[in-house]
Amino acid sequence: MDFQGWLLGKYPKYMLHRRRNMSKVKYVLGWVLVLVMMAIPAISVGAASPAQTAVIEGTVQSCEATTDSFTGDPVVVCVVNLTTGETLTVRLSVSDAVAKGLAVLNEDGSVTIIAIAGQGVMIEEYMLLVDPCEVPAGDNHPIAKIMANYFCENLGTTPDILQSLHEDGFGFGEIAQACFMAVKLDGTGSLCEEILYAKKSGDYSNLTLPDGVTVTNWGQLRKTVLDGESANPGSIVSEDAKNKEKSNGHSGDEHGKDKK
Repeated sequence: MDFQGWLLGKYPKYMLHRRRNMSKVKYVLGWVLVLVMMAIPAISVGAASPAQTAVIEGTVQSCEATTDSFTGDPVVVCVVNLTTGETLTVRLSVSDAVAKGLAVLNEDGSVTIIAIAGQGVMIEEYMLLVDPCEVPAGDNHPIAKIMANYFCENLGTTPDILQSLHEDGFGFGEIAQACFMAVKLDGTGSLCEEILYAKKSGDYSNLTLPDGVTVTNWGQLRKTVLDGESANPGSIVSEDAKNKEKSNGHSGDEHGKDKK
């Protein structure tokens, strides 16, 4: 007789209890193994499929290196033919354009475009820079909007920036003069702000002016930079109205002609 048989004959209750416990253990271990096997594919899929990021996909039509009018930082602007058949203009930082194989950054800080027409490209939407010249739909600040349209090409100002300056205590007349001066000084939208805050503080020492030029007050700055030129919102609004009139197909000459 083997040991297990002898033990069963001598202690039957003990062996029965032992067998029942072993059965329970095997039952529990079996279910644990099943749950583990079920969880492994889910974990693998979860690790391989992170949260989806919206991607712009298409081919390059053209790219150019330019300067952000407001910050003065270099940016890359590309026209992309989307896979949906539409065309989209995107603005990227130089680092993102380099990462996407659209440009290279040279040692001297200049940017060289290497993208070619027809080159495939996939750009994550979070990389896109906002175009400062794009006026939001439903904008409720008409004067700020008109002034932004006027100065945007040279300064990169937006209605929100101008409205924020206005809410900070500057009149639109002051803002227009400061922005006109920034344009004359070949500056950016940041310079427009600097001029306004220099006027507010009375300290003009940090402004970038032509060599040898120093000013100590607003009147001197206006005279030095604008030299008597008109710089007020009225002239901007008037020019905006004329441009709209022309775009609608009406000119002053047409209105002045006698109908036959």
